[in-house]
Amino acid sequence: MAPVLALLVGCGVALPLPATAATSTASPADGPEYVALGDSYAAGYGLAQPTGRPVAACGQSALDYPHLIASSLGLDLTDVSCAGATTADIVSTRQHGAAPQAEALGSQTKVVTVSIGGNDAGLFSTASKCIAVAKEGPVISSGASSCRSALVTDGVDSLAAAIDGHVTAGLRSAFATIASRAPQAKVIVVGYPAIFPDAAHTPPAGCFRPVVSASTLTDGLPTNGFPFTATDVKYLSGVQDHLDDALRSATKSAGFTYVSTLAATRAHSGCATSGSYMQGITLIASAGFGDISLQRGALHPNAAGARFLAAQTGAAVAAALAPTPSPSPTSSPAGSDGFTIDLGWIVFGGILLVFAVIVLFAWRGITRARADRR
Repeated sequence: MAPVLALLVGCGVALPLPATAATSTASPADGPEYVALGDSYAAGYGLAQPTGRPVAACGQSALDYPHLIASSLGLDLTDVSCAGATTADIVSTRQHGAAPQAEALGSQTKVVTVSIGGNDAGLFSTASKCIAVAKEGPVISSGASSCRSALVTDGVDSLAAAIDGHVTAGLRSAFATIASRAPQAKVIVVGYPAIFPDAAHTPPAGCFRPVVSASTLTDGLPTNGFPFTATDVKYLSGVQDHLDDALRSATKSAGFTYVSTLAATRAHSGCATSGSYMQGITLIASAGFGDISLQRGALHPNAAGARFLAAQTGAAVAAALAPTPSPSPTSSPAGSDGFTIDLGWIVFGGILLVFAVIVLFAWRGITRARADRR
């Protein structure tokens, strides 16, 4: 147990990448052009069937939600999502040597999906550093009773401050770049699913499931852990809410469509022992525990989670690509002045005209009859 804790104190939670990558599943080439941007939550990090795109280090899967949507709707997909991406990687940074993600966009792009902002906030890297030894703590990386105690000092929440400042500015820049490079596209921003539950979906006994135990050296490491104190589950759930609000606000300001997945996945967070959409934490150790790391995909959507994201986002994509409804059959085409003439009013006007003529002739007959009597 001691060597395990000693190695984890430095938070050695590197995310190992696959040694090889399979070829990406091709999507239909004759459908509308669909470009997927984003980070590991868009890329399906940790799922099977790696695509090796845009580069192998991105950990992208052919089972990610963009691939599922493209297959379902018959879209021509270009998926440049990449694990670890930030808003800067969309705009200008060459992540792992790959081109900035926005370079995949163009005048022919019809629809764009993007999941971004979590790495700008540091939410995922912070969560991985909040692994606790026991339900009451301490946190392995710092020895503190909880992560919150280190992240909130003198009433200042460092994660909230990052979201309000760095993240919001990054989203504004990324969204402006997307709008500029794909002027004809409908853009759909996809929010993050729940990693941590809210109070209503937190069991009375809490969520804690260990990743190390007293029997680790003899029985091996536990799987699918959720090693967070009750204080940190509540705190990090609130951070998720804050990030979701920031994403919604930035999306609205850009004139894009927002798909929030947070509320709908609260019951399927990493805390859930069944029906979860989120992979828990499993540590991988070499022989003799000389090297310990997180299993790929920790605290990321599992296959069921990817399917849920595809269903939620796919509905928005289908709506964005739906043809504009035809004019009402009771209306004639708009004239050159832009007004539309309703045929119903023409019929009504004709009836009034006939009635007026009848009244006029009747009045003339009465007048003539009076004149003859005189």
